[in-house]
Amino acid sequence: MMESDIKIGSGTTATPTQELIQLQDIIATEKSKHRETVEMLEKKNNRIKELEPRVKSAAEAINSLKDIIKKKDDEIKTQEEKYKRFLGKAKQVIKAIDPKGSQSPSPDTAALRKQLAEKERALMRMEEEAERLKTAREREERMVLSAWYEMGMHVHKKGSRRDSNLR
Repeated sequence: MMESDIKIGSGTTATPTQELIQLQDIIATEKSKHRETVEMLEKKNNRIKELEPRVKSAAEAINSLKDIIKKKDDEIKTQEEKYKRFLGKAKQVIKAIDPKGSQSPSPDTAALRKQLAEKERALMRMEEEAERLKTAREREERMVLSAWYEMGMHVHKKGSRRDSNLR
């Protein structure tokens, strides 16, 4: 508190005892404010001390995540470089195989494509035949199962008739 805030003896008709009492009241208020401020600072310091470990662990976690990201970035760059090298080698191989870059198929290529088409048609026919055989097998299994069930029912009926005749 500043001296200008304390108005003692300047233009008032207070006695020295009253002035002393006023000063003591002002001192008591200031001490109370000071205690409150000290308590508030202590609470804030305690809160800061509580939060420091969390902040440190969060900072460590962030640093470890940054390290992980850096490693992943390095791995990605390495993979990209490998990819580019492999792509360059593939282009060289393609140029070596077909130096002219012509689109006209050679007789060997045409023959291979024709063979491939024939084999694909044969494969399709075989797949269709396999599907027909599968359907037929399933139908036969159902028929056998049905006949077996009917035979079992027939034998059961015979047995129950025989049992009823014996009684």
